[in-house]
Amino acid sequence: MGSVGRILIGAVILTAIAVGIGVLTLKDDKPKTTEVKGDLSTADTTTMHVRRGAFCDRVAKADVSDALGGAASEKKAYNDGDQTTISGDVSDVAQEYGCIWTGPKDSATSARAWVFAPPVTKDWATQMTKSVPKGCKAAAKPAYGKPSVALTCTDSKKQPKAMFRGLFGDAWLSCELTGKAGESAASLQKRASRWCLVTADAASA
Repeated sequence: MGSVGRILIGAVILTAIAVGIGVLTLKDDKPKTTEVKGDLSTADTTTMHVRRGAFCDRVAKADVSDALGGAASEKKAYNDGDQTTISGDVSDVAQEYGCIWTGPKDSATSARAWVFAPPVTKDWATQMTKSVPKGCKAAAKPAYGKPSVALTCTDSKKQPKAMFRGLFGDAWLSCELTGKAGESAASLQKRASRWCLVTADAASA
């Protein structure tokens, strides 16, 4: 066999190896979840930096189940520019990346997290921490980014909600946990503290 033929065969082999490596890389290039220990009271979130992008697939199913008190019956993820139902019957074009997990059937529980698509300045974030929605009040908080705010709320159906919102770098991240009717604020706040650390970790991965 001539030198030209050997060169051609060598090139084919190298190409095949490169393609094989590429396939292996693509197979391994899937979002991975990480184990998160503790909750917001044991973590320093003020130095974390969140990406303004999709992160739902990096939240472990076990962490979702812990937050909801059982396996999720439904998961919904949406991206910047999607037409989606943000809350209740309110549908709009999203300017954020978010995820909503619905709890076990008939529990009416849910877990949410979302990050604004546009960057947020510290001044803007400070103003948002001062905005308290109707039916909510500021809660004793561990920090959730800097600046941040923690809220406890009760909706018209008497279901309690716990929320944390804050600035991570230039990303405004919010998380929310809706508990069962009659659940104590302290119990829900404890689970929300864990849940919100999980989502912050996933969004910063």
